[in-house]
Amino acid sequence: MMSIISVGLLIGSFGYAQLTLANCNYPKMNFVIPSGATATMENMVAGQSNFKSYNADMETYLTCLDSELSKVSKKLDNYKKIQSLSDNKYNAAVDELGEAANQWNEAVRAYKAQ
Repeated sequence: MMSIISVGLLIGSFGYAQLTLANCNYPKMNFVIPSGATATMENMVAGQSNFKSYNADMETYLTCLDSELSKVSKKLDNYKKIQSLSDNKYNAAVDELGEAANQWNEAVRAYKAQ
């Protein structure tokens, strides 16, 4: 009977942690980075504004992940697994943001080369 209660508490705590970490909304890049080789100044200014907004949204998301993980008790038996899930989300977001930044920088270099 005690093991059933322990398993129930473990599952419940993991479920709570998943809900806690799920409160962070992953920002989608809902714009297209202009082709710097053919873009106008207006296209590049709009692209810069869109990218800055996306970057700020991504920073908010990353901060949220850190904040939500800090709310999970390190005393939980499955804390390492929860931390790993959070770290995977964080790292994937950083990778995507880095790729978007590389694309934006390529567009800027191509625009300047026009």
